Amino acid sequence: MKAGEFEARLLSDGYFTLDPGAYFGIVPRPIWSRAFRETPSGRVKLALNVVLLQGKDYSALIDSGIGFPESQKMRTIYEIEKTSDIVSQIRDVMNPDEIRFIIHSHLHFDHSGHSLDGMPGKRIFRNASLVAQDLEFRAYSRPNEFTRSSYIRNTAQMNRASRIRLDGSMRFKNDIRVIRTGGHTAGHQVIIAGSGTNQIMYFGDLIPSAFHLKIPYITAIDSFPIETVKMKKKLIERAIREKCVCIFNHDPETPTGIISGDLQNPRVEKVFLE
Repeated sequence: MKAGEFEARLLSDGYFTLDPGAYFGIVPRPIWSRAFRETPSGRVKLALNVVLLQGKDYSALIDSGIGFPESQKMRTIYEIEKTSDIVSQIRDVMNPDEIRFIIHSHLHFDHSGHSLDGMPGKRIFRNASLVAQDLEFRAYSRPNEFTRSSYIRNTAQMNRASRIRLDGSMRFKNDIRVIRTGGHTAGHQVIIAGSGTNQIMYFGDLIPSAFHLKIPYITAIDSFPIETVKMKKKLIERAIREKCVCIFNHDPETPTGIISGDLQNPRVEKVFLE
C-alpha cells in the first residue's frame, strides 16, 4: 500500500500467547470468547504484526516484533511460535542494513525484540536508530514492580544503539508523525505514516486488536487506563474521519482495517497492505 512517500508492507514476526485476564481486562469471558479461542494452556494466541515503510530517501520499521528471546523459560511461558520472522521477509525486498529507523510504539519485549537481539556486540538492524519517547526509554531503563516483566532489558545492546528520544507528539520526519498517548505505558505513542487518503495508523497496544475498539475494552496491563480511554476516543474518531488504514498489531484475524461507524458502534472492514 502507498502511504505518502512510502510503500507500506505488513510483516509477521510469528505469534505468542497471553493470559486472557491480562489481554482483556474487565471484559467478561462470554464476550471475548466470541472473538478469541483459548489455547489448550488456557491462554489466547496473539499475532506480532510489524510494518515496513520503504521510501526513496530512507526506510523504517514500526516496532520490531519479539525477535528471538534468549530465555527458554520466557519462550515456554509465552509459547512463542516463530512460524515467520520479519528479518527474512525484509530480506526478500531489501537489505536490512538499509533500514534507518525503528520507530517504537513502546519498548515492551514483544515490540522491541529485533531492535536489541543478535549476537553479542552485533545488532541485526545495525544501522537503524531506535526511536521512542524519552519517557519510554526512561521506563525501559528503570522498570518498577508493575512493569519489570514487560521490559526485558538488554543493556549492552541498548547502550550500543543509536537512540532518538522524542518529547511529545510531533512530525518525526516527512510523512511520519507520532502521537504520544501514554496509557499502555507512560511513553506509549501511536505512529501515523502518509497523508490525505493514503495514511496508515499504527495503534500499538493502545488498541491491540479490532476487538479492543470498544472504548472500555482495554488490557489489564495498561499502566494508565484512564489515559488509554481518553486517547482511544480521539484516535478512533480521527481514524474514521480520515479513513486511515489501521494496524492492529496483535490481531491474528484482522491485522489491518478501515474503521467506520462511531465511537459507540465502531465497525472494521478488513483490508490488506499490498
